[in-house]
Amino acid sequence: MPPSGPSRDKNDLFRERLNAILNMRHPLVRLSGLMPWARFDEAFDRFYRPVGRPAKPTRLMVALHYLKHVYDVSDEEVVERWVENAYWQYFSGFEFFQHEAPIDASTMTRWRKRIGPEGLEEMLKASVEAALDSGTAKPNSLERITVDTTVQPKAVAHPTDSRLYLKQSRLARQAKRYGVVLRQSHLGWPRPQRYAPAAMPTPGSSDGCGAN
Repeated sequence: MPPSGPSRDKNDLFRERLNAILNMRHPLVRLSGLMPWARFDEAFDRFYRPVGRPAKPTRLMVALHYLKHVYDVSDEEVVERWVENAYWQYFSGFEFFQHEAPIDASTMTRWRKRIGPEGLEEMLKASVEAALDSGTAKPNSLERITVDTTVQPKAVAHPTDSRLYLKQSRLARQAKRYGVVLRQSHLGWPRPQRYAPAAMPTPGSSDGCGAN
């Protein structure tokens, strides 16, 4: 079922509103006035079934994903920090401070699957337009894309002498099995002779590296 607005408590009449205690010049407060929240409601309503349990407010879900990426935190962290941060709650559309998490972190994963790549692109497009309208970004700053090409560790084994020897031994046996004649094979070499190229001379030895 399409999302409903934030629920109201009967005790809200005796509580202080967030806009009365927060700095209204804070970046998140100012950004909340620039975001096209109604546009998200219209764009994402089609992803919900007409019947069933009401979904979480679209503004809440969109805001949580923006906060997640702006502050570079995980789904679990953004939900945990949301309870502690009044500015995050105001940005998410709440009028009063909340003392409990609005969703379980797993809800964010399910919501991303629901809206798919098309919905995520809509969020990105809206954020870019908001940045242009507010003057935070200029059109020429969008002409170049910076891609993070950080090297990630891979499960690559370095070709050490022992690994190379074992591999060539297996290949030599396979060649003998199928009748392939090799120009040279180390299978018949005695063990000391196999490892002779890897031996390091010691100082004072008679191999020319030390004085006799």
